Amino acid sequence: MADSPIYVLALWCGLHMLLMLGLALNVTRHRFKSGTEGYDERRLERAIRAHGNNIEYVPMILLGVALLTFLGVSSVWVHSLCAVLFLARCLHAHGIQKEAPLPASRVAGNLGTWSVMLITALGLVYLFAVA
Repeated sequence: MADSPIYVLALWCGLHMLLMLGLALNVTRHRFKSGTEGYDERRLERAIRAHGNNIEYVPMILLGVALLTFLGVSSVWVHSLCAVLFLARCLHAHGIQKEAPLPASRVAGNLGTWSVMLITALGLVYLFAVA
């Protein structure tokens, strides 16, 4: 039963929720540090952006993957899309919090996220077209 696409989706939704919680806790950690002497407020801003950017993308993509799941895609597709998305979001969260102007991890995270979004969207449109 754990190989059922809906259970696979449940696993990945749970993992993405844990990532989102981790990013939220990171913002809280930086908020507690802000205002102390020597604290660089840009670190708080970057933590907020890492969390906010994750919230901007992940729920809609997971909704799309959920729709694909209900329309009958295999567990392999659900695992693949959600795993790439998870890795991409971790890379992006790491990169966006770096002081460098445009770290490679941030770029890779964006490209991975956009790829999953595009594949999911095209899959949904295709399944409508062939129905």
